Amino acid sequence: MEGKIDWNRLALTVLAQYNVGAAQLVFLGHSENVTFRVDARDGENSATFKVLRIHYPIAQLSDHIWQQQAVIESELMWLTALHQDTDLVVPYPLQNLSGSFITSVAIDNTSATLNCTLLNWVNGSTLDSEPTPTQAGQVGELMAQLHQHTSLWELPSGFTRPKYDWEQLHTSLMGLRSLVDTGTISVTDFAVLENVVQQISNVITALEKTLTNWGLIHADLNENNYIFYAGEARPIDFSCCGFGYYLCDIAHTLLHLFPENRRSFLSGYQSVRQLPDEYQRILEAFFLGATVNNFAFLASQPNEHDYLLETVPYITERLCSKYFQGEAFLFES
Repeated sequence: MEGKIDWNRLALTVLAQYNVGAAQLVFLGHSENVTFRVDARDGENSATFKVLRIHYPIAQLSDHIWQQQAVIESELMWLTALHQDTDLVVPYPLQNLSGSFITSVAIDNTSATLNCTLLNWVNGSTLDSEPTPTQAGQVGELMAQLHQHTSLWELPSGFTRPKYDWEQLHTSLMGLRSLVDTGTISVTDFAVLENVVQQISNVITALEKTLTNWGLIHADLNENNYIFYAGEARPIDFSCCGFGYYLCDIAHTLLHLFPENRRSFLSGYQSVRQLPDEYQRILEAFFLGATVNNFAFLASQPNEHDYLLETVPYITERLCSKYFQGEAFLFES
């Protein structure tokens, strides 16, 4: 379907249902959504910016729950609550001319429709290099503030988001099976990943779900989804948010940090919110789970298969082997 869609034309159709006046579209990218920056002018002719999202993921998986209206609405509920309840600067949603946060538009020459949302623009810039230890600590503080909010927030009626649990992890593993047939992942390495996923699943199912360890998580707070403005870390792109263990959320971010910065992140996190005693072994399980999830995402993109060909053996030989032997690895290069 994607090759037949004129995204720019579709975006202009969506904008016609909002009070934004004349606007210029700047394509930002295509991942979980097709995303545009909307450059417009307000009543005083000052420049204003917004984010337009067309909810159509680049990885067309069999599970389309992420595009369901109730699921999208729930993400927007959390963003609205964060905007209203905290001092965090987040991309909260804007209503269309009908008073709705979601705009559905028909795709040309088809009976299909796509859900679209418009968010305020958050000022800031992504980092062009690995964070400094101070910046890594600030991102840790930011995540702790998100977890603090969700641990106290009473979910609205009808709130629904996907779960990051053992079933989701198993689905990611199965998404890698096709790469065994093509030779991108060896039979031996896939067997190691199967073994580690089983052990991680045992860890997950043994964990009790409490208000202090389970709740809404961002689930994708990587270097593309946090920005800095005047020395302040700010979160963006909550498209992958869902229910999960807070240690799972931490693990997904640590996956994108050098080992020396992982301690700084955790120190920043614990300056706001304490982690459970003896958390490292559980966190390392979630770290490997986050690695499998990342592999599954990359598996859907042929241009990333060379990276997987090189990286999967490293993970199985270095990290998985240490995990099986009970050796810590999270803070080692």
